Amino acid sequence: MKPADPRFIACRAPHPDARIVLFGIPFEGTVNLRTGADHGPRDLRVASDSIETYSPFLERDLDDLGIADLGDCELGTGSPRAQLDRARDEIRAFWRPRLRPVMLGGDHTATLPVIEVLAPAIPELRILQLDAHPDLREEFLGERYNYASAMARVMDVVAPERVYQVGMRTGAREEYRRKTPHLYPAHAVHPVEAVRSLLPELRRHPLYVTIDVDVLDPSEAPGTGAPEPCGLTASELIAIIRLLEPCPIVGTDLMEVAQAFDASGRTAITASWILREAILTWWGAC
Repeated sequence: MKPADPRFIACRAPHPDARIVLFGIPFEGTVNLRTGADHGPRDLRVASDSIETYSPFLERDLDDLGIADLGDCELGTGSPRAQLDRARDEIRAFWRPRLRPVMLGGDHTATLPVIEVLAPAIPELRILQLDAHPDLREEFLGERYNYASAMARVMDVVAPERVYQVGMRTGAREEYRRKTPHLYPAHAVHPVEAVRSLLPELRRHPLYVTIDVDVLDPSEAPGTGAPEPCGLTASELIAIIRLLEPCPIVGTDLMEVAQAFDASGRTAITASWILREAILTWWGAC
C-alpha cells in the first residue's frame, strides 16, 4: 500500500487496532467521456478536512472510533485485470473478518477486487448498488473490465439474485434487456422507497453498499465522469443511509468522484460528508 498524504479525517488508529479501515483504489480503466476518477481517493481525503468529525444528528463522532487510513493500493501497469488483481491481493493481505472496509474509488470497476476478497469469506453476502447507471454491459470499447461493465463483473463473483441495484436513470438497451432480478430504476420507483421495500430482505444478510456519486443529481455532485440529470439530493441519499442502519453492513465504498470537473469543490465535500454519516450510522454505536 502507498501511504496516504493527507489521510481522511479522524483516521489515526494503527492498522492492528482498527475496526474500520479506509483505503483507496485509484483505478481508472477504459473511459470514453470525462477522466479523473483515479484521483478520487485523494480528492475525498483533501475534501474531508472541510467537514467536522462530529454528526450532530447522530450525536456520534468519528474520533471515538478506531479508524485507520491504510493508503492506496499500488496498481502498477498492465491490463485493467492485472491492475485489479494487484488491488485484490493487497486487500486480501490486510482484511480480516469483522474488519469494516471503506474503499475510496476510483472508477466503479474498483469495487470488483473488494468483492473478490469478501465474497468467499462471507457466503451470504448481498450487495446494494446506489448508482445512476446499471454498469451491466458485458464489455465496453472492447474491454470487459471497465466502468460500464463493473456490476456485470461483480455478478461473475456474486450471483445476480444477491445484487440489488437502485437509482438507475440511464443505460444502454442491452443493460435493461439483461433483466437482472433486482433492478429498481428511478423512473419506476423512487430510490428511497425502493430501499425501504428491500429492508426485510437486506436486514437478513451481510450487506456491502457501493455508492456511485453520480446517484446524486449533478446540481449537487457535478464532479464525476458521467453525470446524469434527475438524481437524488444529498438529503435523500442520507435518508437511504439511515434506513439501512438495522442492516448488518460489512463494508462500503464511494466511487467516481472526479473533482477536476467541479471548481466549487462541493462534490468531494458532499461525498466526504456522506461517508462520515454512513460510517457513524452503521458502525458508530458498536
